[in-house]
Amino acid sequence: MSKHKILIIDDEPDIGWIFSKVLEDSNYEVSVAKTGEEGVVRIRKDPPALVFLDVKLPKMDGIETLRQIRTTHKDLLVIMLTAYETVKTAVEAMKLGAYDYLTKPVPNDRLKIIIEHALQTRSLSLEVGLLKAELQKEWNIDSIVGNSLGMQEVINSVRKVAGYDITVLIRGESGTGKELIARAIHYTSPRANKPFVAVDCATLPEALVESELFGYEKGAFTGADYPKLGRFEMANEGTIFLDEIGNMSPHIQVKLLRVLQEREIEHLGGKKPVKVNVRVIAATNVDLENAIRHGKFRDDLYHRLNVFSILLPPLRERGDDVVILSKYFLQKFNKEFDKDIKGISKKVMELFKTYQWPGNARELENTIKSAIIMADNEIELSHLPNTIRNQGETAVSPPLTGSLKEMVKHVTGKVEKDAIVKALKESHWNKRKTARKLSIDYKTLYNKINEYGILMEDKV
Repeated sequence: MSKHKILIIDDEPDIGWIFSKVLEDSNYEVSVAKTGEEGVVRIRKDPPALVFLDVKLPKMDGIETLRQIRTTHKDLLVIMLTAYETVKTAVEAMKLGAYDYLTKPVPNDRLKIIIEHALQTRSLSLEVGLLKAELQKEWNIDSIVGNSLGMQEVINSVRKVAGYDITVLIRGESGTGKELIARAIHYTSPRANKPFVAVDCATLPEALVESELFGYEKGAFTGADYPKLGRFEMANEGTIFLDEIGNMSPHIQVKLLRVLQEREIEHLGGKKPVKVNVRVIAATNVDLENAIRHGKFRDDLYHRLNVFSILLPPLRERGDDVVILSKYFLQKFNKEFDKDIKGISKKVMELFKTYQWPGNARELENTIKSAIIMADNEIELSHLPNTIRNQGETAVSPPLTGSLKEMVKHVTGKVEKDAIVKALKESHWNKRKTARKLSIDYKTLYNKINEYGILMEDKV
């Protein structure tokens, strides 16, 4: 086991001997530099695990030496030593990232404890750094799976907006991967090393929303025996993801509008505002424009959230992405469950291509997950849920229940959508030419495109 290197930067002749004597029975290798300049050179050549730095040094003092160290080694543990403690010097050292500030002489037993704690902190810091690197790798832009035109536009939007510190609104049906896109934006942004805090506005009980988002002071309500930070403060300097924002009550909408305008929150029971530096990414599966018309969502909040909008296409309109995603999930769960399922049968893949996937990518993921548990060699039809097996054909046929009028409407709608897509393709997606081709006015065509969810990926 290699020894932890400790560097002492101190001009006192006996300091190195004292440290060596105290630590001789421990797993440490002690070396001494007598000037700040010498210490900086040694650190750049061979960084130690820990540095003890005297404040009073000839020529370049300890504070300036710490500044020089920080230019190349921002995370190196440095403990300041001084014979005469002053508040001003201690504060300055802490601002520069000193781990601790000790007055000499330091008792031997205390010195050992301080070193052990410092090195434990270093070890934890390295682990956190590795975990953050793994998170960035797992959730960056490369984690977005899909080759369809619609998904390529989403990926391109993520690339463009990630570097700009603005609010983003992600729209799409449930299960399309809105949180995945939010994480990709965060972990590709300058805030990547700071917290990402996700809040599901649809599942938070109404009575708890305000305290969860903004925190509360001790005594704010019965049972508030201690103060609690809200999600906005937890996300400070990072990103907060407000999922299903359309479910937020009018009262909380007013509070959120203030946060976006003033960049400050108020604790429940608090008497003064608290500044927060947070990037907001919101998501919804609700038609917010329609909610505004019905008085369920504030128009001013909508415009604050909708600075940059990303629309996620449903899986049924992403073409062969279902094949790519199926293979991705197969590989993912083979690894997670330590299985070796060779592939997905041709019949299953054909069914996947025609099935409408009302639960989108989340439904496909759960389908593959359960099928892998059931399968021994290859995923077969028998491994799929009955809902998918039974609806493979009915998804493209009229519903077998309901009135004749409903069945006719279903078939007519499909034929109408197909006709519009065909005309759009023939007109190279020029809407005015398409309207003339179909002998309808532009507004009617525009409404039909929205009604049937005809998105850019239908260009394929």
